[in-house]
Parts: sequence; structure tokens; C-alpha cells
Amino acid sequence: MSVCLNKEEIESIGVPVGFRSGETVGLCDPQVAIDSREIRPGGVFFALKGERTDGHEFLPDAFDRGAFLAVVSREWYSRHTEGVHGAGRRYLVVHDTLEALQMMAQRYRAKFSIPVIGIGGSNGKTTTKEMTAAVLSRKFNVHLSKGNLNNHLGVPLTILGLRDTHEIAVVEMGINHPGEMELLVSIALPDHALLTNIGHEHLEFLRDLDGVERAETVLYRETASRGGTLFVNTDDSRLAGAAAGSEHRVDYGSVRNGNRVWPEQVVLDPAGHASFRLCTGAGAAGLTINFAGRHNVHNAVAAAAVGDFFGVPLEEIAEGLRSLVPYDGWKRLELVQADGIRVFNDTYNANPDSVTMAMKTVCEIPCSGRRVLVLGDMLELGAVAAGEHRRIGELVAQLPFEALYTYGELSALACSSAGPRCRGHYTSHAHLLEALRSFLRKDDILLLKGSRGMRLERIAQGLV
Repeated sequence: MSVCLNKEEIESIGVPVGFRSGETVGLCDPQVAIDSREIRPGGVFFALKGERTDGHEFLPDAFDRGAFLAVVSREWYSRHTEGVHGAGRRYLVVHDTLEALQMMAQRYRAKFSIPVIGIGGSNGKTTTKEMTAAVLSRKFNVHLSKGNLNNHLGVPLTILGLRDTHEIAVVEMGINHPGEMELLVSIALPDHALLTNIGHEHLEFLRDLDGVERAETVLYRETASRGGTLFVNTDDSRLAGAAAGSEHRVDYGSVRNGNRVWPEQVVLDPAGHASFRLCTGAGAAGLTINFAGRHNVHNAVAAAAVGDFFGVPLEEIAEGLRSLVPYDGWKRLELVQADGIRVFNDTYNANPDSVTMAMKTVCEIPCSGRRVLVLGDMLELGAVAAGEHRRIGELVAQLPFEALYTYGELSALACSSAGPRCRGHYTSHAHLLEALRSFLRKDDILLLKGSRGMRLERIAQGLV
């Protein structure tokens, strides 16, 4: 059975033009795309205008690929009244195409009564979302956000992908400015909320941890105001405080201490993968996950708490977590081998908390050689950037790293605060790679960590 937006709902968003006389104005199971290359026959193309490209330039391609409807701006349409009405070219003319995408998602979301779980937080959102979906899929037909499509574009696209065959939805919600969570909540209307943690993310815009907490916990407040359930990481004092007094909550954490789900006997293997006992009030199950680090055990426990709440049996929860394997584009702490050297490539993104977690993970992994860190700049930290880079350097000096190499402008501060552990600061990938090739030897562990803009994955590629 299809889920449809009717004529009145479409016309509340914009003005339909180009429809033949008597043709129904409506959309059922909309196949929506903002990239003309992803249009399928019968799909809807939203011509979004960005900083570098204007989607209106790709309208011919969208229609050539079989688009049923293109959502265009009034400003564009008023300048292109000639030659736009070719055969089968239908338009929805709107004031702003991005707002129209979000409005369409809001109207479509209102047609579903299935549980929707919103997942936010500073670190581990994508992994927790994937783990939660893997657990719930042992019992339900699950719809989930693709990849890390979690922002003002990704959330509406996720919602518009819902179908009547879905029994539950897991929606990742990522922010970097104050006020963005309010928008995402208004689109997804989550019935349940999980925040992974409050950490040093996007401080360029959120300023400090208090600002992060205010922005992220909107998800808790809005969900609780509608009687929804909060999944609470009790290891995070800010989240525990934000959820205090909530009528419906499920607690999880790293120890039993009143939590519904917790882990025991955590051990990391040479690849960093964690084995542990997953514990609930009903029993325990042993498992190994295909993810490196204790922090991913915590993400797994969060997913298990959701599964337990929705009645997934414990062994099925464990099997869902066991079977999940990271896909390309999502891998964190990815292990690659280079002439007997274990290279942990964690160059997807970086903030002080994720860098610290990666460093501690590498220091816990069994190693008969030396541990070496390459640190690139942590971007989007605003006024605290200098202090946070110095702090990471100080931490290197305290942990069992043999050497630190740094790359980028800010990471020079980490080099200076690490003392003799820092073997050099570089502004060239080629020179850094040359230095590493001279220093590294068999049985060493190398951690590559930095923000995506530092392109440290080139070092991993060069070593391999």
C-alpha cells in the first residue's frame, strides 16, 4: 500500500505547473533526489542552490533521467518562462527549494505512526545508529539514515524514504550550530531519543561544552515533552543531568549500577576489536564486535539498550552486533597492514574527544613493537583550538607512545607540548611519508588521526 501526499498537501508547499488537464497532482512513495544523477524514473528532483553549484542547472539531466517532477525556486522560474514546458516537464514552484524539501518531509512524516528513534550526540552517532538498526532488524523491518546523512538535508531525505512496509525507523541527527536540532526534531518528530555523549564538537559555532549540551539536549527535551522515551548514557554526567526527572527513560552505562544494559570483561585483540559480555537484568551474552576500541563497546551497549526496550531477545541483540561490519566511507580506526606494521587509519574526522579515544585504544591494543602517532589538525574548534592541541601533546607524553609526528598549522602546538616524543612537524605529505618510512619498522603500530581536511589517508595509502 502506498503512502501519498495529496493535492492539497502539495499545494501547501508550492504551485504545481505543467500538469496536463485532469492529471492528478499528488505524490505516492516519493523517490526524492537532490543530485540529478540519482534520479530514478518517476522521481522528484529538488533543485537546491549551494555555494558552488545550482541544482537548477541540472534540470535537463533530471528530466532526461525520468524525473516526474522538479521542485524549483520562484526566482528561477520567473526568469525561465520560455522553453521550460517540454513534454512531461512538471514543476512545483516554491519560494525556497530547501525549505520545500523540509516541508514535504514534515507532511510525509505525519502519515506514519511507527516508532521513530532519533540518535544524536557529539561522537559515535553513525556507529550507534548502524548498531541500533542491526539489533532492531532481528525483529523489525527497519528504515535508517544512509551513511552519515544526518543534517538539514539528510534528515528530510531519510524521512521521505519511509514506506508503509517499515515497522520502525532509526534517524541520525547531526548538528553544528545552535538551533539546528530544533529544525531536525520538527522534521523527524522522534518518539524516542538517544544522545551518545556531550563532547568537544563544532566549538567554532557551539562555543563550549555548555553550548554543546544546550544544542544537543533539545532532542531530549522535545522528545520528552511528547511523552517519548529517553535512552540515557549514565557515564555522561551532562546527559544524566539533562534527563533527570524524565518519566520515561532507559539507562545504560559501563557498569551495572542501576543500568538496564552494561558490559563486562572487555578485552581488545591485536586488531583492536573488542570482546565482552553484554549484560542485562535477564542474563548475559558473550560477543566480539568488528569495531576497534572500548568506546565502540559503549556504542554497542547503547544499541542493545534500544533493542532490549523493544523486546529483541538478548541472543538476537548479540547476533545483530556480531554480524555488523563497517562499510567503506564509515570505517573508523580501520586497520591496514604495511610490511608488518599495523596502521590504524582514523582520518574520517577529529575532535579532542575522538582523538583521545583513538589514542587510548591504540595504547590498549597488544603491541610487541612501538606505538607511533601522526596527528593532523583538529578543525572547527574555534577559540579553544590552541589549548586543545597543546593538551593532546601533553597526553602523548603521558601515554606509551614512542613518537609523535604532526601535520598542519595547529598540530605544531601539540608537537611543542609533547616534548622529546615529537619527532617532527610537517607541512608536506611527501616529507612526512618519507620520515615515517625511515622510522617505522616491523611490529610497530601507527595511528593516523586528524580532521578530514588534513587528508592523512594519503599517508596510509603511501605506506601500503
